[in-house]
Amino acid sequence: MTIELVSCCYEKGNFSFPLGALCIKEALLSHSIPCTVRNASLSDNPQKTADSIHTDIVGVSVYLWNRQWFDTFVDELVRKNRNVILFAGGAEVTANPGSFDLDIYRFLSLGEGEESVPRAISALLRGEAVTPGDGIVTKGSPFSFSCPQDLSTLPSVLLAHAADTYIKESDTVLWELTRGCPYHCAFCFESKGLHSVRHFPMERIEAELAYLVSHHVHDVFVLDPTFNMDKERTKTILRMLAEKAKGIHFTFENRAELLDKEMAHLYGQLDCSLQLGMQSSDQQVLNTIDRATKAEAFEKGVALLRDEGITFGLDVIIGLPGDSLEGFCRSLDYAISQKPNNIDIFLLSLLPGTTLAERAESLGLVHDRQSPYQLKDSPTFPHADLLKALELKEATDLFYTKGQAYQWFPILEAASGLPAHRLMGLFSSFRTFLGENDLDVYELQDRFVRGLLKKLGKTAYLPVLTSYMELYQGIAFLLETGESPIINLLYDPNDLSKLETLSLEEFLTTVKRQPCTLGILQNPDGSIEFVDQ
Repeated sequence: MTIELVSCCYEKGNFSFPLGALCIKEALLSHSIPCTVRNASLSDNPQKTADSIHTDIVGVSVYLWNRQWFDTFVDELVRKNRNVILFAGGAEVTANPGSFDLDIYRFLSLGEGEESVPRAISALLRGEAVTPGDGIVTKGSPFSFSCPQDLSTLPSVLLAHAADTYIKESDTVLWELTRGCPYHCAFCFESKGLHSVRHFPMERIEAELAYLVSHHVHDVFVLDPTFNMDKERTKTILRMLAEKAKGIHFTFENRAELLDKEMAHLYGQLDCSLQLGMQSSDQQVLNTIDRATKAEAFEKGVALLRDEGITFGLDVIIGLPGDSLEGFCRSLDYAISQKPNNIDIFLLSLLPGTTLAERAESLGLVHDRQSPYQLKDSPTFPHADLLKALELKEATDLFYTKGQAYQWFPILEAASGLPAHRLMGLFSSFRTFLGENDLDVYELQDRFVRGLLKKLGKTAYLPVLTSYMELYQGIAFLLETGESPIINLLYDPNDLSKLETLSLEEFLTTVKRQPCTLGILQNPDGSIEFVDQ
């Protein structure tokens, strides 16, 4: 019998790294069970993919984003070959096993499958029935979860060279350092999952880092839901990365309140970005989802990142229990006040298996019953308000995050006298008014700001604000494209830097205009240089 594991990544190229399927493949190979991995993406036709498979046993790796793709894939696969033996694993299977038809699937793998899947496949190869339990579910059996406690016993996808064909310099590699999470956030599957936090051994991490360096990987997303939970371990790894991984960009998930000055300084030695889960600025809402956070500790951690010049982003969720459109607007204002480089805003998904999904009915939360399980209505956040919040999300995604407005947005707030959420609402209306257009984000920002201040009767602020905007838009363009732009300013760049400490009124009364045309260059050491044109 031949075995094929099928993965479906979100997109081709970046993040098209089938880590879960490769982990199962290596586990099977360690038991002398040969198999292959087929890596598709959502842009591939699932029916055509199914038509191209001619193996006896097929395993599918199902996640939130690819559930519908795999439903179509499996329907076609079974239609053309009713004798195929199917099994499924992945986060969607673990979260919602009851939604998978065990008349179609021979078994499901719940939790982490490196120990359970080889046991089930070995039975099939011997012509025996699959024994349920310890992470294996068959028709009529109770659910159980597998969670290998000693991660040192699991084969390394990287060190086994199973990932070689998937690693390209332009793509992001997923690097797993830890499994499990100590927190119990009600919206996350970990709220009902296995809470044991298990680390891969430092010897393996060091060897895998050497692999990444030798393969000239440029971008790594670290799979560790709270990388800075164990402070001393975190600092040890950061020192190792600073010493041995120059030229690689790392993305980490952190809790802001666990950051300290030494850790922030170590992050500052790397080319890295951090993503912080804020979710909401309302402490009562956070308490409802079992995510109590002290605002003072959160702000202190964020300030440490700003002081070190570290790129960081904040996550915000629309529709949490007890939240409202007004509350979301306050959270958006608060998030932008922290000057993150990006803000990732998500509509609440009530994932099966989470505490929040189990409490949904009692909380009056109406949501889709199929993937992606998104909220549709709640007592405090009705559907019409959710749509308005999603409009603010779209505007923020474009204007603030894609437009990299974090440096100059506070000046726009000061000049307009409007809070962040109101500005994003006006920008959303401005885009609707423009309709389809070919303007890039910087042109959109410029036209919006000029029109807004003119309408507000505050054109006196335009020379300084638009110069400040163009300065940082030019730097953003250089860093994004590698091309050196030409910018036209009404003030010297050194004078514009005074806006970090002076109010607009103070600036206008103390700083003289010095019109200039400048080119922006990036030196080999990464520093920025302005050249007269």
